[in-house]
Amino acid sequence: MMWQKTALWATVFLMGAAVANWDSVTGQGESLRAAWDMQKKGLSESCRTYLVRSSFSDVPYFRDDTGGLLQEEDGYLYGYWGGVLARYDADTLEREVLFEAASEQNGRLFCMDESYIYFLEIPDISPYGKKSILYRVKKDGTGLTALDENVPDTGMYAGGSSYRQYTAMDIEKDILYLMHDEAVVCYRIKPDGGVERIDMADTLYGMVPEGFRAPHTSDTYLSYWNMPSVPYCVRNLGYFFACSEEYGWLIRVNAESGIVENITAGLPESLRYSDHLLFTHNSLFYSVDQKIWMRRGQESESEWEVWYESEQELRFCSYDESGMYFEAWMEGEEEQQGVWLLYRINWEGERTCLFSMEGEHYFSEYPMGFPMKRFFVLGDYLYYFAVTEQGGSIYRLPLAEAERGADVWPQLVCIYDEDKTNELGYTESVKTGPKGDVIALPTQLDKLYLYEQGEADRKINAFLKKLYREHEAVLAEANEVFCKVLEENPDIEEEEKRAVAEESTVTICASVSYVSERYLVVDISQYSYWSPGAHGMYWDDYYVFDRRTGDRLALLDFVDNTEEEVEALVSTYLELCGLPSEAKGIAQEPERFFLTEEGIGIHFDVYELSSYADGAQDIIIPYEAFRIKEGMMP
Repeated sequence: MMWQKTALWATVFLMGAAVANWDSVTGQGESLRAAWDMQKKGLSESCRTYLVRSSFSDVPYFRDDTGGLLQEEDGYLYGYWGGVLARYDADTLEREVLFEAASEQNGRLFCMDESYIYFLEIPDISPYGKKSILYRVKKDGTGLTALDENVPDTGMYAGGSSYRQYTAMDIEKDILYLMHDEAVVCYRIKPDGGVERIDMADTLYGMVPEGFRAPHTSDTYLSYWNMPSVPYCVRNLGYFFACSEEYGWLIRVNAESGIVENITAGLPESLRYSDHLLFTHNSLFYSVDQKIWMRRGQESESEWEVWYESEQELRFCSYDESGMYFEAWMEGEEEQQGVWLLYRINWEGERTCLFSMEGEHYFSEYPMGFPMKRFFVLGDYLYYFAVTEQGGSIYRLPLAEAERGADVWPQLVCIYDEDKTNELGYTESVKTGPKGDVIALPTQLDKLYLYEQGEADRKINAFLKKLYREHEAVLAEANEVFCKVLEENPDIEEEEKRAVAEESTVTICASVSYVSERYLVVDISQYSYWSPGAHGMYWDDYYVFDRRTGDRLALLDFVDNTEEEVEALVSTYLELCGLPSEAKGIAQEPERFFLTEEGIGIHFDVYELSSYADGAQDIIIPYEAFRIKEGMMP
């Protein structure tokens, strides 16, 4: 199988070389003003009130973290990470667990109102179906109540390996909103504390003009994920935003009068990409290149103007009453080394550097795909999410001390996605690549080894060492094929060959995907990109070990089902997910089998069941669907 993957690397490379243009191409967006004049003629009558511009005004600064990844109230910080709903003392950071789910949960799926926290539990099985539960619990952890054990839509298959999941929860007055990319599920909170499901048309979302969708409920590239939700905006501003791919722009709607205003007229077409538009309490900001930042006040007569220009790229982090916060990265001499900088630019456009840190740049990943919520200001601290050796973590910086120039260092708030590798063992990395004039394919092999505390650990390490030798041979073969392709391509100059080598990579990484007292699952992930291919390729192989004996387990070692019963069960779940349901021989392919907290997983690599865009597929079947052998349950 590994040799077949090497051949596929070469195929992808050749296909990319045939269609790629070696020269980078950039384009400039055109103005939307003319398009606006044309498009407004086709608007429904309800949208034609855009000519009335007296309904919108500036608002004072406010802080509202409802629906955020971390929320603060009465001296406590609340979060829902790693399957744990908890609150932290804002001073001591002491944690108090309020609820614990079996698997990881989306950190935005909770919100607070008066004495209660509302949240979802979505089990990590395929499809999720009727097992998603809406809960309510008091802020001290008492009074846990299941409000709806059949939350709709969470089991709907959205294509690829993706199930439609709620991306945010919010509450406005007596209505609870659960938002996902297609629609909104709404509940009215009754006086007795229960809930009743109501139609979206009977809520604020019923005011969205025909032809438009609210941010977070659109399946187009005009999603505007950085924009606040409808209930958030109405609660604080009195109006909300909506967008339309058909018309190509963003509007805001007065929640009382229904008056509509286009707020993107005159901006370049590149604004249509959702990550360029930012929102603060009194202004809209956008930047195409992260160097020139444009600003428009929320008041109706405000015009777009240049607010700040920078020689380096600035990535928006958060804002408070004092100004806006940006991060920047200054490259060092070594790869992934340099200085991370945190700036604050006040509302008058004056910049101050608050913090700098040398070392590896691990701040680049967004949790759950929400850049606006990766940094946020609560009280005297700026909080941020980072990926470290410990795993996904939340840190905070004291702003007042940083502003005074004090020697501050980030304080760990919590670890929400702990990396179990360091507890069990260590990793050795072997890298190869071009040296001097020698052109070679850059490769990296990350080898995981267990601390040998017994015979079982030594047996697992012996298995892994043999596996790594096979992968070393695969990498050597990939380098040989890569160099041969370059040598046999007369259209590529020597300098271009070196550039291709520098931009290409093949990496193989061993990591822990699941661990319990009884079992260990090692994931060998592989990624390759040969420039100038259209995209990279990736695979995963799983290895399940019994930690008592050191033996590797296959699926049929774990369950008492026959091979035919396993195939039928996997086929049923594939069909439920809208995927090709052929599962012949699946039980005899141990690299597909893995364990999770809630079920048995079957892995399908990219292209096996559908297109590259759909990605790899993981089917997770609950343990109760199988006949687990006696004594084998995790």
